[in-house]
Amino acid sequence: MKRISILFATVFLLLGNVVALAWGPTGHDVVAAIAEKHLTKKAKKEINKLLDGKSIVYYSSWMDNIQNSPYWEQSYKITKTWHYANVDKGHTYQTMPKNENGDVVSSLQMLTDAMENHYSELTDSMKVDYLKMIVHMVADLHCPMHAGRLSDRGGNGTKVKWFGQNTSLHSVWDSKIVESSRKWSYSEWVDQIDRTGKSYKKKIMGGSFEDWFTETVGHSNSIYTYVENLGKDNPNLSYQFVYDFFPVLERQLLHGGYRLAYVLNSIFDGK
Repeated sequence: MKRISILFATVFLLLGNVVALAWGPTGHDVVAAIAEKHLTKKAKKEINKLLDGKSIVYYSSWMDNIQNSPYWEQSYKITKTWHYANVDKGHTYQTMPKNENGDVVSSLQMLTDAMENHYSELTDSMKVDYLKMIVHMVADLHCPMHAGRLSDRGGNGTKVKWFGQNTSLHSVWDSKIVESSRKWSYSEWVDQIDRTGKSYKKKIMGGSFEDWFTETVGHSNSIYTYVENLGKDNPNLSYQFVYDFFPVLERQLLHGGYRLAYVLNSIFDGK
């Protein structure tokens, strides 16, 4: 594991200081803001130092936005597949062929291993970039269409209408359902959904990246089944879809935030 982590760090350094879209800016901000509320004092201090006073909310969409950078092709393109893992109908993460360039589960495992176990061997710029990636990718791990089917490129091949406008099932879950379900700012989302007790948080924070991703696969399967049961090509999704899947949306944003806090606390509390 150490050899793999250091090899990755070396390659990353040589390439420079990296994309696909998930929740969209609001969703990523919600997950990061919930996580920020539940960081330990030590984690907050270390993160503040690494990010030069900026918050993890500030950088929550960095991994998406960097695709517009002039450094994208030469420096960050290696992370293009790290936002998702495709799971076809009837399969699990374990039974699907793995992308040789990595996926959201394997890459999170690699990055967190480097940050937890090889921190002193990383340059400051690596620590900063790895932190930004982890913040973004834990949120991606909870976006249902980032566990979508390989056969339709994670919902990109499933064409639907959203309130009468042509789009894809992937795009619906990237941002459209977040923006349509509530006209809240990210801070209002946090105020309204982060209201659970300590025992619930503790339960949700347990498990591994693969365990959490398996939950997301289950939600993805439910969404595909729902759309297929409509029995139409290019079905129109609107108020009923928002009503039926708002609980899933709320759950995934909330759980993503709690679990991101858990991951970051695990990394930085021992530093």
